[in-house]
Amino acid sequence: MIVMSEQRIKILIVDDVAETRENLRKLLSFGQGFIVAGEAENGKEAIALAKRVRPDVVLMDINMPVMGGIEATEAISVEVPTTTVIIISVQGESEYLREAMAAGARDYLIKPFSADDLVNTIRRAHEMDAKRRLRFAPVPIAQRRTGRIVTVFSTKGGVGKTTIATNLATELASHARKSVVLMDLDLQFGDVAIMLDSIPIRTIADIAKEDEIDSELVEACLLTHKSGVRVLASPLRPEQAEIVTAKHVEAILTLLAETHDFIVVDMPQGLNDITLTALDAADKILLVTTLELPAIKNARLCLEIMEALGYDQDKVKLVLNRSSRDIGLSIEEMEKILRRSVDVHIPSDGRVVVPSVNKGVPFVASAPSARISQTIRDLARVIGDGDADTVAAAAAVATEGAAAAAAATAGVAGAPVAAGDGRGRGARRRAGISGRIFSIFTGG
Repeated sequence: MIVMSEQRIKILIVDDVAETRENLRKLLSFGQGFIVAGEAENGKEAIALAKRVRPDVVLMDINMPVMGGIEATEAISVEVPTTTVIIISVQGESEYLREAMAAGARDYLIKPFSADDLVNTIRRAHEMDAKRRLRFAPVPIAQRRTGRIVTVFSTKGGVGKTTIATNLATELASHARKSVVLMDLDLQFGDVAIMLDSIPIRTIADIAKEDEIDSELVEACLLTHKSGVRVLASPLRPEQAEIVTAKHVEAILTLLAETHDFIVVDMPQGLNDITLTALDAADKILLVTTLELPAIKNARLCLEIMEALGYDQDKVKLVLNRSSRDIGLSIEEMEKILRRSVDVHIPSDGRVVVPSVNKGVPFVASAPSARISQTIRDLARVIGDGDADTVAAAAAVATEGAAAAAAATAGVAGAPVAAGDGRGRGARRRAGISGRIFSIFTGG
């Protein structure tokens, strides 16, 4: 148990009025175990000072010149995540309270307040943050989880991969009772947050800005959906995507796998360093297609590339979304073109899916009895219940057949590629992959 009264809590006071700062010092003198580590008269000074002295608690005025308290709170919450921010203000309207909480503040004191109010608020907020940090502290290697990474990928837009990713993550979190992170890797135009009716404050771009990435920083950038899913949102602006690199993605996935049971990654279209890094790290790749000729053509090309990369059939699962026998191409024709069977059939049900998307409520929650929800439930059960021995045995059988095909196909690129589960191949030599992709698209 953490006994906060026995600790000296280091405090930074931020207010543009010198008299107010002095009054806060006096109020703090009524309590034991506090030390004022510094003072600042605007938000910009507060950020710089917080980075230098690393206070336990910041008492932050909301209205200040140069930079206000809300903006400073957001910056400190991201850049000094071990610091607890408490907003102090004469304004008690709920709008200000919501803005403060969204920026990362842990509590909100309305002036005037007593010494007891101040002391108790500081101790309560500091103790809650200390417990939170203890829970999410780096786990000893012997105790770390090996969370499974599931990427939902497609080489064509509009096939429903984001819908599948959000519903799969929701099902794993709410019914399978797993610790789940849903990561939006569509860095320019990601839709995960809006599909969950959420507004992110911090995103993957905030992680990429830092020189060092640790689990505490990643945790600070996750938002929690009411289903229990933790969401790592894509950047708020398309231009912010440029700062995220493959090395960032590899580090984030590694840290998330150490602290969560599942990481579901909603992937962008296309193959580049970032997507290949995520695909390499994945335990399962759900390759989504539909019964449309362009989607099938792209799926075939993608399967050939994945085979060349050494991904075995146990790792890559073919998902047919909006599966129906009532439209032009038959499933049998599609399977013949792709030279493999569909692993997962997700039925077409626009009456359930469209309202779900427009309301930002996953259909596994809004329409749990629908056939499409049952399909996602079955998929989550297969992914969630597969024990390591079963998965390893299946991978071993699949790898024998995949290895020869992968080696033969990779020969076009001029170098053999080893088959396997693909985990930890961030440093693997992708010799000739660009040439291989060009060869496939040009029919060579």
